[in-house]
Amino acid sequence: MIDIHTHLLPDFDDGPPTIKHTRRMLNLAEQGGTTKIVITPHIFNPQDYEREEEILLKFEQVKDVIRKDGQNIKVYLAAEIFLFPDTKLNRLFSTLDNNKKYALLEFGMRSIPEYAPQKLFDLLMDGYKPILAHPERYMPILKNPQYAFKFANMGIALQLNSGSLMGVFGESVKEISRRLIEHKCVHIIASDGHNTDSRSISLAEVRKYIEKTFGKETAEILLFTNPQRAISGEDLLKEEPVCFDSIGTKTSYWQNFKNKLKSIKT
Repeated sequence: MIDIHTHLLPDFDDGPPTIKHTRRMLNLAEQGGTTKIVITPHIFNPQDYEREEEILLKFEQVKDVIRKDGQNIKVYLAAEIFLFPDTKLNRLFSTLDNNKKYALLEFGMRSIPEYAPQKLFDLLMDGYKPILAHPERYMPILKNPQYAFKFANMGIALQLNSGSLMGVFGESVKEISRRLIEHKCVHIIASDGHNTDSRSISLAEVRKYIEKTFGKETAEILLFTNPQRAISGEDLLKEEPVCFDSIGTKTSYWQNFKNKLKSIKT
C-alpha cells in the first residue's frame, strides 16, 4: 500500500518524539503492507518554512534508518499545509515529492474558511491539484456532507484518514467516512499516522475493512492506484461524486464563491 499522509519526522511537531519511535512506526507500516510513504510535516504558517533545513535533515535521518534496517519502504517528502488566502506552493516540499502538482492541504476543524473555495479554485487554475486532508473531521462536513460533495465536484481530491473509518475519532466520524465513500467523495485513504497506537500508521486494518465493505477494487484504487498517481503527478481515478441531500446548508461560502466567479467572467 501507499501512504501519502504521515508524520514520521522525529521530534518535529506532533509526530514521534525520537528516531527510535520513528523506527517503530516504520516497522509497523512495513508489517502492515505499506511499501511507499510520503512524510508530511505540518506547515501551519509561512514561518514554518524557515525550518526547511531542519525538515530536510530529519528526512535524511529517516532514510538512514530505512537503509540500516533494510526495510522495503520508499519515502518521499511533502507537507500538510494549512490553507491561507496567500498560501504559496513554491518550496521543495510544498507538493508530493516536489512534483509541482499535488499538495496536501488542511484548514481548522471548526469551520470552512470563507476564502477556501476561491483559494482552491485559484490553485486549480495555476495547475496545482489540491488534496484536502481528512474532510470527514471538519465540523461543517460532519453536520452537512454536501460541503464535501461540492469540494469533490469542483475538482478537489479528498483524502480520508484510515483511523476515521476504524472509529478512532468516534462513531459520527466513522459514519460520515462511510457515507463519503458511498457518495464517491473520497479519492485517497491515508493513515495520517503519528505513532504506533492511538494514531497508528498501519493501513492493514482499514484495507480489510474497505475490501469487505466496498470491495477489493475500491481498496485498490484508494490505497494503491490513486496514492501512486498523486506521487507521480498523474490524474487520479475518479467517479462522478453523488450529491447528498442538503440539510440547511449555509450559503455564504459557496454563494460568495459563485458571485466572485461571475465577476471574474464579466
